[in-house]
Amino acid sequence: MHTPRRAPLSRWARILRLQALVALLGVLPALAASAERLQVAHSTLTATNAVLWVARDKGIFQSHGLDVRLIYVAGVRSLQALLANEVELVSVAGSTAIQANLAGADTVIVGGISNSVLMWLVVAPGITTAAGLRNGRLAVTRFGSLSDFMARTYLRRAGLTPDRDVALIQTGGYPESVAALQAGAIQAAMLSPPYHKIAMKRLGFRELVDLSQTMKYQSNALVTLRRFAQTQPAIVTTFLKSYVEAVRVFKQEREFTIGVLSRAMRTTDREILDDTYSFYRDYFEDIPHPTLEGVQLILDEMAPRTPRAREARPQDFVDLRFVQALEAARGKKGP
Repeated sequence: MHTPRRAPLSRWARILRLQALVALLGVLPALAASAERLQVAHSTLTATNAVLWVARDKGIFQSHGLDVRLIYVAGVRSLQALLANEVELVSVAGSTAIQANLAGADTVIVGGISNSVLMWLVVAPGITTAAGLRNGRLAVTRFGSLSDFMARTYLRRAGLTPDRDVALIQTGGYPESVAALQAGAIQAAMLSPPYHKIAMKRLGFRELVDLSQTMKYQSNALVTLRRFAQTQPAIVTTFLKSYVEAVRVFKQEREFTIGVLSRAMRTTDREILDDTYSFYRDYFEDIPHPTLEGVQLILDEMAPRTPRAREARPQDFVDLRFVQALEAARGKKGP
């Protein structure tokens, strides 16, 4: 059977196809360029920042038109990057953000996923009371960090004077603090999940106090410069929408989230990953609404050393319009 040959494309048809391909290639860079670029720093490799990692790895930022680069900058240096305009948003300890504001920085808290103190004071087995810390060495990550702030707060409330009765030692990070405990270089450390479990379950240290059960506190804060929030409200809104969607994924997609945690926290220990996931799944708020009560606690603790903190109001440090808009939108959609 004879199969007729296709007639060759006319010269004009080939030209039209070529023009269409050229036009498409011209559109693609424009589409990529339309994404809003955003640099976001986070100050720890703990699961407090897992929502950011989930949003990145799940492609949530991209689906909302954001080209987000996440940068790990340890401790208070992440806020310094914000003040230097090297990044647009940071995830840091609430105390770090408030200290900077009181010192005159143009910072404002627009969200907060962690509204109590996710911190445990882990000690050598022989220490059973706060008094047992006297003349000992207690590790914090860095001076001025959340671990440093909470160590000093706890010691004062326990009737001990930081740096006089108990030496505070900065190690650089929670893994380093655990290593210092194991080496016997210190007798106590302020630790966040999962490092407190590693120290206790694997190395035989004990919990002296669980600060997550004792007080409301703006532990984590999503912070930007006030002028950025005022001039780029659409970007801040889109970022927080992405963040809320990532919270939902975190809570509903266990295995995906554990994979994210494993990569970001650099561990394959399934027991630690399961414990960490279960804790934060129940702990995270669906919408990252900062707690004014938690901000007030920070101001109360700073007041003896920072005169400006005595006159300040919690409302001075937050911009709640973004999370309030998200809450209103969710209310219209129903539970």
